[in-house]
Amino acid sequence: MKNFQNKAKIIKVSKIIRHILFAGLVLWIGIGIPTVLLQAVKLWNQIGNSATLYLQGGVAILLALSFVVNLKLFRFFDRLKNGYLFDAKTVGNLDAAGKWWIVLWLFEVLFYEIGHGVFQISDAWNSGGLFAGLTLIFVAWLLKEAQELQEEQELTV
Repeated sequence: MKNFQNKAKIIKVSKIIRHILFAGLVLWIGIGIPTVLLQAVKLWNQIGNSATLYLQGGVAILLALSFVVNLKLFRFFDRLKNGYLFDAKTVGNLDAAGKWWIVLWLFEVLFYEIGHGVFQISDAWNSGGLFAGLTLIFVAWLLKEAQELQEEQELTV
């Protein structure tokens, strides 16, 4: 009975988080990406300063990578909401979200370091993205190990 209650709680919380992530995806697609594209077109017509073009391209890539991380987390919680608790595909989405978050962090570090060195853009990166990505990868690894342990226990019984 307790396992059923825990599963129901996981599904309920997953629905709420999935709705929040869906709102994020809608904002990325509906507002963020069109805004960046419109600004890029405006800048492309008046390329007077290479720093503005560098900033616009970097922001577009950061936005795209953030969208991918949000999408992978959305898929993870969508599978949880549908009752696929911690199977290989569900855990794979969590693992992929962590890896994409690390890629986002690496690009952010490069973007701000190159921008600081060449265009005198102030440094604004931090290690939060690295920590979050590594945490997601660790939790996914932990869930994979728990799956294997459960399979071994089921075979021995």
